[in-house]
Amino acid sequence: MQITNNNHLPMPIYRAILNTTYKGQGHASYASVTGLLKGIKQFVLEQRYQEELEEDASDRIWALMGSAIHSVLEKSETDDNLAEIRLQTNIDDKILSGGVDLYENGVIYDFKFTSVWSYLSNARILDWVRQLNMYAYLYRKAGFEVHTLKIIAIYRDWQKSRYMNLKENERYPRQVEEIELPLWDMDETEAYIRERFALIEEAMELPDDMIAPCTPDERWEAEPTYAVIKKGGQRASKVCDSLKAAEAYLNNLKDKDSFIIEHRKGSAKKCLEYCPVASYCHFAQQKLLSEAV
Repeated sequence: MQITNNNHLPMPIYRAILNTTYKGQGHASYASVTGLLKGIKQFVLEQRYQEELEEDASDRIWALMGSAIHSVLEKSETDDNLAEIRLQTNIDDKILSGGVDLYENGVIYDFKFTSVWSYLSNARILDWVRQLNMYAYLYRKAGFEVHTLKIIAIYRDWQKSRYMNLKENERYPRQVEEIELPLWDMDETEAYIRERFALIEEAMELPDDMIAPCTPDERWEAEPTYAVIKKGGQRASKVCDSLKAAEAYLNNLKDKDSFIIEHRKGSAKKCLEYCPVASYCHFAQQKLLSEAV
């Protein structure tokens, strides 16, 4: 993959991104934890078109910030913790590798620069659970005790004013949240890993257009919603899952004539904005065409 600088980042930033971009392997019998989390179609297409792929450095700014936090963590190292240790293990004839941000006294920590939207929607929780359980599997296989999994979420678009002026029952995170995740047993984790490798091996034998699309979760698929918005405003008073629910809410407002209902189409956010192989993916191209209509 070529890392371009089409958006003209300052050269020191561009060089730093080039030097911190992980160039991991990936094929039917070898994958990193983060590679195994990708949609099967994305994983396979990335292998097939590796030489042709391009990504702009500006899309890796937050990945660079993630690398920066690792340097900060080095200052907190003690005899009881390990930071950025990369491990690998064999499962049948397959190799899985990965490195956690921090291991300390039986706790695996992973630091995430993420969006407030990911917190409010719980959109990334399942990925995080799978990721940290695979890390736990690697550490347990290497002889380490693991009893707790934690995400340290740092919200890059956090707004102090929103947090300080929460309405009743409104959810909004603190600027930095510690999120504990469920810990799977070894058999459950190994079954998941075996299943992912088997799906990759099967997909590798198929032509591009015959590989099943990534799952809705892997595409970060959002369902259509109906937002009740004050005329001339932008922020929704309420977002509902159905038109019927939105109409019921609107009809109960005292000044209901001042509001409208806006239909918000669901979209595959990762396909349309973040997937590096979207231009090679038949499903993503169909989504782009449908969004343009």
